[in-house]
Amino acid sequence: MIDAIAEYELRYRDRTEEGECSEEELLELLDSYLPDLVYAFDSKVPPPRERRGALALDKEYYEWHKITSGDPETRRAAVIRSYLATETERRGQFRISRSQNSRLADHFDAMGKEFIELGMPGHAAVAYQSAADLYLPLQQKSRRERALLNWRRAQHLARPSGFQRFFEGIYDGVCGYGYRPFRMLGWMAVTLAVFSVVVWLSGGPGYVRSLHGCLIDFLNPLSFGDLDSAFSDPAQVLLIIESYVGSISMAIFFAFLVRD
Repeated sequence: MIDAIAEYELRYRDRTEEGECSEEELLELLDSYLPDLVYAFDSKVPPPRERRGALALDKEYYEWHKITSGDPETRRAAVIRSYLATETERRGQFRISRSQNSRLADHFDAMGKEFIELGMPGHAAVAYQSAADLYLPLQQKSRRERALLNWRRAQHLARPSGFQRFFEGIYDGVCGYGYRPFRMLGWMAVTLAVFSVVVWLSGGPGYVRSLHGCLIDFLNPLSFGDLDSAFSDPAQVLLIIESYVGSISMAIFFAFLVRD
């Protein structure tokens, strides 16, 4: 099996050296290797009871993990072999125990980090998604959410520049794609600070009064009758806008907190 994995890795390397394949095409190439590898694995590898429960291709992962330095080509070849070995074992016919599932998930998570360092975000996204899929039945929520967050970030890196990538970057910064909801508290604090200054400069009755009005308006939107006449018309318009921003921010924050 190790020889077969090395052979397919060489085929993959030949395609990368041609320099004409996109990362998406390379991922499709890797996926095309797996049916043959899984068939060989199911046919030739002994069942877990004869291996005392050990993962059959675990050594291939650790051989890659030892390579902590070296040129990018060597690291890329090693991590591709590790990916093929780990994915073959995951797709094989043998039932995998809980502890083995956890190890495979950790393998994929580590490979995702290596792919990111090698400038292969599309490969990293696939690895992180596999890790998240394995963490789900293990009920390891924090690890799964970390893997999903890394998956989204890898997808973001793989996406070409444009408006979608720009807004995704904001989404990540504000709340970590929904997996870091408490970041929104910082967003709310910045929103309050900005609106209090802008309201004050637009005709608010002093900065302290403007800040107080913004604090109340953010948590409990003011009606037209509640708006202090000391606030100028532009300041009152800004308070109305802030009330919408506050209501939406609070709704999104609580939605993220109760998300599974």
